[in-house]
Amino acid sequence: METVKQTPELGSMPSNKPSTIKLTWSERIYYALGDAGCNFVWATLQAYMIFFYTEIAGLAAAFIGTMFFVIRIMDAFSDVGMGIIVDRTNTKWGKARPWVLIAAVPMGIGMVLLFTAPDFSATGKQVYAFITYFLVTAVFYTMLAQPYNAMMALITDDQYDRSILNVLRMGSGVVVAIITGAITLPLVEAFGGGKQGWQLTAVVYALMCIILVALCFRGTRERIKPVKKETVPVKVGLKALFANKYWVMCLFLGVLTFAMFSMPAAWPYYAQYTLGNPVLVGTIMSVNFASNIVLFIFFMPWMLKKFGKRNSVLIGFCVYLLGTLILLTNPTNFTLVVATTFIRGMGFATLVGTMYAFIADTIEYGEWKTGVRTEGLSYSAASFGQKCGTGLGGAMIGWLLAAGGYVGGAEVQSASAMAMINFMFIWLQLILFALAIVILLFYKLDKEYPTIIAELNQRKAGQQS
Repeated sequence: METVKQTPELGSMPSNKPSTIKLTWSERIYYALGDAGCNFVWATLQAYMIFFYTEIAGLAAAFIGTMFFVIRIMDAFSDVGMGIIVDRTNTKWGKARPWVLIAAVPMGIGMVLLFTAPDFSATGKQVYAFITYFLVTAVFYTMLAQPYNAMMALITDDQYDRSILNVLRMGSGVVVAIITGAITLPLVEAFGGGKQGWQLTAVVYALMCIILVALCFRGTRERIKPVKKETVPVKVGLKALFANKYWVMCLFLGVLTFAMFSMPAAWPYYAQYTLGNPVLVGTIMSVNFASNIVLFIFFMPWMLKKFGKRNSVLIGFCVYLLGTLILLTNPTNFTLVVATTFIRGMGFATLVGTMYAFIADTIEYGEWKTGVRTEGLSYSAASFGQKCGTGLGGAMIGWLLAAGGYVGGAEVQSASAMAMINFMFIWLQLILFALAIVILLFYKLDKEYPTIIAELNQRKAGQQS
C-alpha cells in the first residue's frame, strides 16, 4: 500500500441506514473500569508526586521541574510509538485489548517503586527518581492508556455508544480523583506515615489499578475490523491522518482541551490573593469535580442522544459563558465563586465528556476517505497534541504571572499582578473554550457519520462476497 486513496464526497454515497454494533450496559461499565484503574495511579501522581519528592524523597524542586519537562517531551513521542505497535498487533484478543492486560502489572509495580524513597546519595536519588518516573509515565502508562483509548473505536462503531463510553470513563476517572484526593494523606498516616506510609499506600492503589484494569479486559470485546486487512506503513498512516480533516480538527481541539485542564493550577493564586484564604481552593476544586459528575450522570447521556456531541459542546459553552457572566457580578464573594464554579464546571464537562468520542468517529471517516484505518496511530498522535496542550497550559500560567509582575511569597501583590490573577481565573479558560467552539463550528461529522458507516458496511459486504 503506497498511496492514500481518495474517495468521492458524501453526496454520492448511498443513504441507507447503517448497521452498527450496540453494547450492553455491563460492557460499558467494564470499559469505564479501565479509566478508574488508570486514575488510581495517574490522579495520585498529579496530586502528590511533587510533594512526595520534595518532602519525603528530599529532591530539589528545580531538579523536579526539569525532570518533568524532559520526560514529558519523551513521553509525547512514546505515544506515537505505542500507536504504531497497536496497529501492528494481531491476536485472538484483538489489537489494543491485550496490551491493556499486559501493562497492568508493570504499571502497578512501577507505582510502588515510584513512591519508594531509597536511602541513596543525592545523585543516586535523582537517578532513581528519573528512571522510575520515566518508566511509569512514559512507558507503562503509555503502554496502558493508548491501547485503552483505541479500544473505544474497536469495541463499537455506534456513535451514541462511543459517547456513553466516554462519559462513563471520564466520570469514573473523576470519582477516583476525588477518592484519592480525600483519602491519600489519611491512608499514609494510618500506615505509619513517612516513607513506609507512602509505600504501603502505593501498594493499595497499585492493587486497585491491576484489579480494575483486569476487569476491563475481561468484560470487553473487540469487534470492529478494517475493510482492508493489511499492515499500514507508518508513512502512509501519517499521510492518511493529515488527509483526514476531522482528525486534524480533533488534534487542535485536544491541544485546547488539555490546556484548559491545566487552568486549575492558577486557582490557588485566586484563592489566596483575591479571596484572601488559600485553603478555599480545595473547596473550589471539589465543587468543580462534583459538577462533572452531576453532568455525566444526570444530563450527558440525554444530551448526547438528543443533540449529538458537537451540539452538546456548543450548549456547554453557553452554560460556561453564563457562569462567567454571573461571576462578574461579584468575583470576590466566595459563595458566588463556588456556585459559578459548579455552573462553569458543568459547561466544560461537555467537552471533556466528548473528546475521545470525537476522535473515535474520525477513524471511520478516515477509513472511508483514504482507505486507511489506524486506530492506534489516530489516538496516540492525538495524544501527542493533548500533551502539548497540557504543557502549553502550564507554561501560559507561568508566562502570564511573570507578565503581570507577580512576586512569589509576597503578602500583597501589585495591581497588575492582581489583574492577571483575576484574568486567569475568570477569562482565560473561557477564551480557550471559545477557540474550541470555533473549531467545532466546522465539524459536521455527527451528521455525515451514518452515511459513512453505511458505505463502509457495503465495502465489507462486497469483499466478503
